[in-house]
Amino acid sequence: MDGSASALPRKSPADKVKLINLFLASVAGATVFGLSGWLVEWLYQVGQIEYTFWVPVLSGAVLGLLLAVVTKPKSTLPTGMVVYSITRTILNALRSVEALVMAIVFVIAVGIGPFAGMMALGLHTIVSLAKLYSEQVESIMPGPLEAITATGANRLQTIIYAVIPQVIPPYISYTMYRWDINVRMSTIIGFVGGGGIGFLLQQNINLLNYRAASTQMIAIAIVVASMDYISSVLREKYV
Repeated sequence: MDGSASALPRKSPADKVKLINLFLASVAGATVFGLSGWLVEWLYQVGQIEYTFWVPVLSGAVLGLLLAVVTKPKSTLPTGMVVYSITRTILNALRSVEALVMAIVFVIAVGIGPFAGMMALGLHTIVSLAKLYSEQVESIMPGPLEAITATGANRLQTIIYAVIPQVIPPYISYTMYRWDINVRMSTIIGFVGGGGIGFLLQQNINLLNYRAASTQMIAIAIVVASMDYISSVLREKYV
């Protein structure tokens, strides 16, 4: 009696895990593909919900089910690589859109003004620096990592004493360089309604007020030169 009762739990967990794996994989695939189809419908207004929502949902459920059948119930999934690949793909897609195009989109979304230009430059800066930062982390020297690990340091201590000292100087350099790019790009953003001095410059040029336009161009040149000098001084001091 006791032997048969104890044998049941040994067989049931594997079956339960397999069923749960099949169910969750189908739901996850349907959710991901359904959200993608909903995004396409929201962007392009296709108007055929059966093709933009239900077909992706069913396709995602079938693909998730097939993946669950192939994958072993207790096998380790490469969660880190999946998150890394998805994040890298999203950043690459956003970075492929020029800041000027982003400014036009945000002007349509939130209206003409500095807020649209700030959002466009901020988003483009985030995706550009994320690529540079990630590549710098991937290219660090393995020697300090091995030396810190050999002393018995844990993962957090290895990051603090072996990874961070190698990436901080390039991070400062990349940030200063991007700062200089944004100062110059803010003028171009203003021409599409992103606010700032570029918007005023365009208005004065359209009104044939060349005296005010020349004054603004001189101010832009002074600001860019000052930013270049400040960034070079900070780069020499901290990098």
